[in-house]
Amino acid sequence: MEIITLVTPEEHKTLVDIQKNFPNLTFQNEGYQYINKSKFSEDDKKSWDKVIAILSKTILGFSKFNNFRIDNKGRACIRLQYDYGASSNPKDEGHPFIGVGYLRIDELLNGFNYPN
Repeated sequence: MEIITLVTPEEHKTLVDIQKNFPNLTFQNEGYQYINKSKFSEDDKKSWDKVIAILSKTILGFSKFNNFRIDNKGRACIRLQYDYGASSNPKDEGHPFIGVGYLRIDELLNGFNYPN
């Protein structure tokens, strides 16, 4: 398994639609700030769970979805936590370290395109 398995066009559309239609899931955090989930509606919570389901099968070592965020170029991103040392080899225990990462939603469909 790759570290990141690209999503299907349908999964990509789901992520884009959730980010656009559920604004409570988008948070412009500064540093270690976290989204206030106590303000979530039931539909927000269901959408949150859909994002987690997609990320869980897409990102090796996925640990937690934190929020959507808009980058300085106006692109929708995903803020998440994952195990930096995750390995697809079951015999490799590695050195687990959960850290924060940011991915543009489009990168999950198209891969990484540099320069940004």
